[in-house]
Amino acid sequence: MMELSAYRDIFIEELNEQLERIDQSLLTLEQAPAPELVQTIFRAAHTIKGSASTMGFREMSDLTHEVEYALEWVREKKPEITGILIDTLFRALDAMKLLRTQYISGGEYDDCSAVVAEIKALINLPAEPQPVRLPVLSPAEMLQAEEAAAAGYSLLSLAVTLKEECQMKAARHYMLLQRIEDVSGKIIAVALPAAAAAGADEDSRYSRFAVVAAAGKEIQQVTEQLAGDSDVQSIVITPFVPGPSSVTGGAAAVEPLLAGPPSSLNKEQRGSSAQPTVRVSVERLDHLMNLVGELLIEQTSLADLSAAGQRNDPAKVLPGIGGVSDHMGTIIKELQEGVMKTRMLPIDQLFNRFPRLVRDLAQKLGKEIELVIQGGETELDRMIIEELSDPLIHLIRNSTDHGIESPEVRAERGKSPKGTITLTSYHEENQVVIRLEDDGQGIDAGRIKASALSKGIISEEKAGYLTDQEAIHLIFEPGFSTAAEVSEVSGRGVGMDIVRSQIGRLNGIIDIETVPGKGTVFIIRLPLTLAIIKGLLVNVSGRVLILPMYNVAEIVRISPDEIQVVQGEQAIINHGRIVPLSWLRDKLHYPRTERSSKTIPLVIVRSVDRIAALAVDEIIGNQEVVIKSLGAYLGTMNHLSGATILGNGRVALILDASYLVSH
Repeated sequence: MMELSAYRDIFIEELNEQLERIDQSLLTLEQAPAPELVQTIFRAAHTIKGSASTMGFREMSDLTHEVEYALEWVREKKPEITGILIDTLFRALDAMKLLRTQYISGGEYDDCSAVVAEIKALINLPAEPQPVRLPVLSPAEMLQAEEAAAAGYSLLSLAVTLKEECQMKAARHYMLLQRIEDVSGKIIAVALPAAAAAGADEDSRYSRFAVVAAAGKEIQQVTEQLAGDSDVQSIVITPFVPGPSSVTGGAAAVEPLLAGPPSSLNKEQRGSSAQPTVRVSVERLDHLMNLVGELLIEQTSLADLSAAGQRNDPAKVLPGIGGVSDHMGTIIKELQEGVMKTRMLPIDQLFNRFPRLVRDLAQKLGKEIELVIQGGETELDRMIIEELSDPLIHLIRNSTDHGIESPEVRAERGKSPKGTITLTSYHEENQVVIRLEDDGQGIDAGRIKASALSKGIISEEKAGYLTDQEAIHLIFEPGFSTAAEVSEVSGRGVGMDIVRSQIGRLNGIIDIETVPGKGTVFIIRLPLTLAIIKGLLVNVSGRVLILPMYNVAEIVRISPDEIQVVQGEQAIINHGRIVPLSWLRDKLHYPRTERSSKTIPLVIVRSVDRIAALAVDEIIGNQEVVIKSLGAYLGTMNHLSGATILGNGRVALILDASYLVSH
């Protein structure tokens, strides 16, 4: 039998590409129907079916076969491209993505029979009656579930079966949903059988359904409060776990209702995580090979000069050694830049995930929103791109929910009913800048300040001297929210603080520009890579430490009498702004040393939306450094992001500026 494990990573990479192609094509098809788009989706589904079948991935092969059949029907019958058709294909795509995730993780496969039944019903083919399955959460619903869990809610799955003699099952279904919401707190998703059984009326479809809910109570309390309904045969409540194992997490207690088919591959065949890969153009690899070749030539030249120095006067070969050394330095610099570029990916790979998210959120909120993407060709380190996904998702959710107004409100304000969110990226010096701009209602600093006061995030005294810009940045504080009630998209006070912390971990900075009534711009500045940085070398108590230059806003010298005390803490006035001052030696618990200079060198460090002045003994200079991991055996070292080896062979620690500023 052919050994397939060697081809697994290639299969996953191709699968990701084809799923992305289907996603983008469906979004375009919804806006502007065209036969070539249907053909593109058909080819992608056909490719997935063939490769999945070759890999023994029967679940994916069977599902894509049904999708392919539906697309063939669209090509031949040429029906109108309706919202129902697009929604059905999107649900099939979501099921395919979930199967992909479960294939990679080695978890149990979700059952896709409900999606298959929807496809068959769409093209008027008979379908077998299907049991209800737990809802396949959309990206927006999955984020909603994760935020609810982070806010302390319990995630529950409820499997409900009505009695056969129950009259008006559809009405009872909606009444029970309202009751579940009243008891639990919030319904995230609901699943019904895809279609009524042959010969049965539509009302019978509502006799069984499954619900995912966020509850502020324990399972026992919810069960007791939902018990006693004369029309309900059974309600089975189990914990719901978001993620690849969300279905199997509650399957044991409701096996007859929620069980899926057995997997066609065992976990050992597919359970190991996919190895991260990066596609590199042949041109870049050829350039690296040429540079390595030049290094080998220079190594030979250096060996010849060394031999000549041993035979003759060594002083005569010194100029030649100096020339070779200079040339090798140039080659090594080019080699370094070339290797860095092999880690770089176009940010389009991240941005292309968001049109679908905006579409789903706009539908859920009843708004008209267009997402405009610019600068997708901008390249960024692969690791940063992966870590940047969640912060951008939270910002987009914030813009769709809080930023863009409803079509009715926009019309009253003289705006187009359709709101616009613009996502742009570009290079600026040695950074990548990402701008997320909306033409919504903007941020009211006064409302932000009032909400922060009511929630106890700031005191009356602090509110008195906060500028409008500082007040706006309060939206990044944990627990902050201006929402009058918890919606399906936001309002629990989680999300924006996650944005700040994750941008900070990437050594990035986030700014906000807003005009009430006009819109808001979030500006994120990130380093090109986290592997090699330009660092500022400073001396603290006889030790050489490094601060990343992208966190350094300014270097100043002050006299001791310029230090002030504000609210019991040391601070300086920098460009009219109060900046807290800390002695780096005290933060790191280093011993104090005698100072001969009459001035104090300060490094003004900025991280995300915070700024601080760090006093050091001496500013040495800046240079590019390669970041080396400290290893897990040192334990938690929050104030350090790594270490590097200096030219003299000594090890210098690299400080985590974001941690130092916030602690």
